[in-house]
Amino acid sequence: MKKILVADDDKKIAAALEIRLQAAGYDTVAVPDGFRSFMLAAAQHPDLILMDVFMPYGDGFAVVQDLLDIHGAPIPVIFMTASRKEGLWARAQKCGAAGFFEKPFDVDKLLNTIARILREP
Repeated sequence: MKKILVADDDKKIAAALEIRLQAAGYDTVAVPDGFRSFMLAAAQHPDLILMDVFMPYGDGFAVVQDLLDIHGAPIPVIFMTASRKEGLWARAQKCGAAGFFEKPFDVDKLLNTIARILREP
């Protein structure tokens, strides 16, 4: 079973994503901040990370860069954000993002993107 780390400080969004992902057959764990997402990803090396861009204790871009620095091989990351700040997609691409979604997003599109990234039918 593929493991997905959900890193989002919005507890409602994280819980909803966990429910949908588990229903789709994924193993999930959710964390509410950048520090915990880094620690968990470094220790458990999930198959995919859904990463909020702006969280307490480390933004998503910094977390992904730190993971690259210690692991070398990237973990696929889909960035999510409620911000409409310009340049976020470009920053995500520089981090090697596998995807980028603005909140609110279409969950079915997200699930299709996840399946494609993880090479599942």
